[in-house]
Amino acid sequence: METLSDAVFAIAIGLLLISTTPPVSYYQLKQFTKDIIPFALCIALISIIWYEHFTFFIRYGFRNAYIVFLNTVLLFIVLFYVYPLKFLVRLLVMLFTNFIHIMQHGNSNEIWQPFLFTMEDGTVSELMAIYGIGAMSIFLVLMLMYRYALKKAPELELNELEKFDTRMSIQTNLLMASIPALSVVLALSFGETRLGNNLSGFVYFLYMPVMFMHGSRVARQRKKLLENQGA
Repeated sequence: METLSDAVFAIAIGLLLISTTPPVSYYQLKQFTKDIIPFALCIALISIIWYEHFTFFIRYGFRNAYIVFLNTVLLFIVLFYVYPLKFLVRLLVMLFTNFIHIMQHGNSNEIWQPFLFTMEDGTVSELMAIYGIGAMSIFLVLMLMYRYALKKAPELELNELEKFDTRMSIQTNLLMASIPALSVVLALSFGETRLGNNLSGFVYFLYMPVMFMHGSRVARQRKKLLENQGA
């Protein structure tokens, strides 16, 4: 099952590259290089998901029907998630470069044409909702996998440290899912308004403080558990 899963993650990364038209002129080559940063960011995000998935199977090595089902759902979502992910990251890079241009040379209608063309027939709030649902679903499925492992702790003969790590993985994936969920709620609640567009995107900056505080708390608790076991 791990081999199939790794193959699906590889296909997902391949789709990121295939979705970019091969350059046939120097101008197109220059445009192609603009996709390097979005491509790298997408690979980084998919790698985080893959590593969490890899860690689960290394720890527990499940092969039963329930885990196969959850794993299949996860792989399906990952494949669906690829294109919204790349679209959003490309859009964010475009906005970032536009803001740099504005700071250096001032604003103009011309620099916003690619953005308007990219978002034709769509809205930012809709995009954030689509992306958020995908990201939230991935981490919720991972959370369910870890919760099942904790439920099967006696069968797996997990010690206290392993059970602690499993509980923390459940919490980590819940936190990872909660921020996209909040983004979806904001996007759907405020719709295509400045508040909806801004809040549904800027809410992702919460990841840094939330995960930092969570990581620090986990490290302290784990250290205390190890000290108690060694006493």
